[in-house]
Order: sequence, then structure tokens, then C-alpha cells
Amino acid sequence: MANEPQQQSVVTGQQTAVNQQQQPANLYQALGSLNPQQLLQLKSNVQKRAGRREIYRNVGGDRGAQLISSVEQGEMSISDAIARSKTELTPNMQSIDSAYFTKDATAASMLPLKERMKNTWNRTERNLWLSHYNSLKSQELKADNKRIKKDKSISVENRKRFDHYAKQFDFKQKAQVDYIDLQTILESAGEEFDATGVDPDFNTAYNALMDEIGKDLGADPNAAGDQYEMQKKAIVIANTVPLAFLDRQKGYMIGGEWIETPEKTVDERTKRRLFAENLIRKIVAAKNHMAEVTEYYEPQQPTEEAPEEAPEEGGGTDWSQYMVE
Repeated sequence: MANEPQQQSVVTGQQTAVNQQQQPANLYQALGSLNPQQLLQLKSNVQKRAGRREIYRNVGGDRGAQLISSVEQGEMSISDAIARSKTELTPNMQSIDSAYFTKDATAASMLPLKERMKNTWNRTERNLWLSHYNSLKSQELKADNKRIKKDKSISVENRKRFDHYAKQFDFKQKAQVDYIDLQTILESAGEEFDATGVDPDFNTAYNALMDEIGKDLGADPNAAGDQYEMQKKAIVIANTVPLAFLDRQKGYMIGGEWIETPEKTVDERTKRRLFAENLIRKIVAAKNHMAEVTEYYEPQQPTEEAPEEAPEEGGGTDWSQYMVE
């Protein structure tokens, strides 16, 4: 954020003071200022980050945590962990991947898989389908936006309107990813309760949190989840989740980054605090994306009737035909 006094170094991970005069003017200057060893380290970090995301996507949170932890401990390379995760794909996931990587795949072409699997698929399969579906929708929307910007038969205002829609879709999709990750963790935590049943406080907090998330992701542009309430519910959940669940956690994916938990020698209170912090990180990441979602303000129309003129740049084309629903 602009008002933060420090920023994270992409190579060393150390805190460095921000000095506006010393900052590179662009990415190319920043990369050009790195020595060969720093460039190799940066490349390695990027590859590891992408690999962790792929592992997490392939096998879900629990198994993904095990594989990523093995990489961190030097028991296997990131490439070996990725290969292992691919061998563990379920038949449903193989079908989802196959549909996604088919030439000329579209978001619409993924829908029959959802109808066929939605009553039987597990969380990891559901999340993989959603990831692929959103990726295709995003690609289609960007292609439409690029085409619309070049189409002079569409008015300037309609091009601006669609460009705004495309950007809002992207921000909302990123928030959805964070929220789905959060929901997946909590679903897994809820399954840890024993035969006596789910703690009522956990259940109430979970439902209230999902209600707030629904406001952000719903169709009503004026509805918004209350971040303060979300964070309060996350703390309640962290204080009621079974300790056995917390003991198994090796780390969490937060905004595409792997956040490893500390050694298991910490006490119960610390484990619950760390779990709450990880939940809140996901909430904050999602809300930061949602903060970029804004309403499109139509240009003010003249109050007096103007003489009829030829539309500028053909402005009568119906832009809604390009909408990706």
C-alpha cells in the first residue's frame, strides 16, 4: 500500500526502506540492477511460487501441505513434488484437466462437467473445476475487451463501459479465489469434530462469515461484506476448531504464497492465534481486491434537447453482445 513505510525485497526477503529517488523507474531497470546471482535467485523464487500453487491446486490443502513441506525440508525438489501431485489426480480431476487443456476450450464447454460431477465431487475437484472455469472466462473477457477497444463501430462511451466491466470482473474473481480457499480450509476444519457434533459457536460463526462473503460475491453491486465482522468470526472459529486439526497444519496458501506454520512445540493458544491470523490474511487479501470494485458512472446527459447528429464512431452498436456471463 502507498502509505506503508517499508516494502518487501523480491530477492532477499529482507525489509528495505523506501526511497522514492532510489527506486527504479520500471521493471526493466529493476531487473537490470540485479547481479547474476540475484537473477538466478529471483527465477528460482518465481518457479517455486508457481510450483506451490500448482501442487496446492492438484491435490488440495492437506496433501498439498505435506508435499510442499517435504520440499521445504529438502526431502524432494519442487519438480518432483509437482510430478507426484499429478499422479494423485482423481479421475474427475483428470477429466477436468483434459477439458481445460483441449484446443479451443471455452468456459461454456466446462459447464457439462459441472452438471455431471457437482453431486459427487470433493472439495479439491470442485476447486480445480472453478479455477479452470474462471481462467477461461477471464481469457475470453480479455479477448473481447481487446477486440472492442479496436472496434470503431462501438462508441467511445460503450468501450469505456465494457473496459470497466472487464476490470471489475478480474478483481471480483481474485477475491473469489481467496474466499474459496478460506471456505475450503474451514470445511476441512469442520470435519474434525468428533461424534459429539460440531461446536455451536463454530457453526454460527462459519455461517455468519459465509453470509458476509456472499454479500461481496453476490449480484447486488451495493452489497458488501463487513470486514470487521468477518475478522471477528474468524477469531471465534480459530478458538473453537478442534486442536487435532491445528496440529496437522503445516502451512497455508495465502494470496498465492505459501505461509508455513512454525514448529509444533508452540502452545495451544499460539496455534489458535496463528490460525486466526492466517484466516484474517485471506479475508484482507479478498477485501483488498473487492476495494477495487467500483460502480460505473454514466456520463451526465444534457438536460436540454440537442439537435440530432450522426453518432460519433458509429455509437449505436449493442455492446452487451460481448458480455461474458
